[in-house]
Amino acid sequence: MSVKIAIANQKGGAGKTTTAICFAQELIRKKKRVLFIDTDAQCNSSTFYKAQIENTATLIDILCADEPAKNCIQHTEKGDIIPSDPQLSEAETSVKMDERRFSHLKRSCKGIENEYDYIVLDTPPAIGVSLKNVLNYADYVIIPVDESGWSVSGLMDFINAIDLARDNNENLKIAGIVTIKAKERTNKSKRMSQHVDKLAESIGTKHFKTKIRESVACSEALTEYFVPLHEYAPTSTTCEDYAALVKEFLKEVK
Repeated sequence: MSVKIAIANQKGGAGKTTTAICFAQELIRKKKRVLFIDTDAQCNSSTFYKAQIENTATLIDILCADEPAKNCIQHTEKGDIIPSDPQLSEAETSVKMDERRFSHLKRSCKGIENEYDYIVLDTPPAIGVSLKNVLNYADYVIIPVDESGWSVSGLMDFINAIDLARDNNENLKIAGIVTIKAKERTNKSKRMSQHVDKLAESIGTKHFKTKIRESVACSEALTEYFVPLHEYAPTSTTCEDYAALVKEFLKEVK
């Protein structure tokens, strides 16, 4: 069975998409079989993968019509992906209000889990029907926070959503909190690190030792040239850090 990893934080601008893409691409670089699922209506990950959205089955068909996941998977140069769809912005009203409302993703993906070692899920910046489907499906949640402090604000609401999801998903664990856009050796960085250490301890998880340093190369690779960071700038600090994060995570799940 595949290991399902959600990169999630209810705050926008927390680095979820960058982290999800780099995490998945690093697993692929390690020769793992990886499926990426984009559940954010902004479709940024789908754009990176150059996935087709028009006139094809996407995540919205899974949530609204129980389309089997195998019919939604696209095989791209970057890897396999179930793309998002701008129509997901209307998911709160378009997904039927019944007992299956938050289990569509889990049920649709049952038939493909043995085909992948890892399934990485990018998530929207809101606790709604898309994110709740993810939480009812994932095995692990990795929570990215940046040193501005904004992505930490309101985090307990997200933790409460995870706790509620465990009523239907006993396997769900918080793998840890990862600091991104880290500026080491600054006083603010030290204060934020101490704050996140305490927060992680309070919710029974870890603050990953690996911190992700920011680099221009990462933004260029993912948003301008749409190539994996390890191909565009393999010696960049950000590339090194994401490789270290994946290695740290894999030690935990083995």
